[in-house]
Amino acid sequence: MKMKKIFGLVVVVLLASSSVNAQKIYGTRNGKISFTAQKDEDVTAVNNEVVSRLSDKGEISFSLLLKGFKFAYAEMQTHFNNDYLQSNQFPRADFKGNITNIKTVDFTKNGNYKVAVKGNLTLHGVTKPITVNGIISVKAGKLTANAQFIIVMKDFNIDAATVTNQVNAEINCVY
Repeated sequence: MKMKKIFGLVVVVLLASSSVNAQKIYGTRNGKISFTAQKDEDVTAVNNEVVSRLSDKGEISFSLLLKGFKFAYAEMQTHFNNDYLQSNQFPRADFKGNITNIKTVDFTKNGNYKVAVKGNLTLHGVTKPITVNGIISVKAGKLTANAQFIIVMKDFNIDAATVTNQVNAEINCVY
């Protein structure tokens, strides 16, 4: 009988300690990533179907279908998917990384927290390390992640020189 009580106590302690170390995961399936060509501000697109996960331990990821980008003109969208990004061959873009200063973010307190994110961006079949500065906002228990950064086309073997050499990208995700 005494052995059962000790075993029960050990199980309770293990469960309690595992819940203390449990990671909280926030997610969205309708995050937003947009971009504008630096040479031509008329070349702009938005994708509102970005899947993103963010953990309170600092892990962060983004994934999207390139065909989800919407342009003002159908012709631009066709050129983007067929001529520049070859979306049939390389259908996705993905980012996996970590917020390097996650300890500065208080997920329980309203505020805007500057963060630095390091990770790997995979685009057009090429994976490159990138570092991006952004802001995690906490308001009434809701999280928002915002960041702006530049993507250099040649870094990802994308030949879009007739349109632009780089784009200004912006991320906005509400978790």
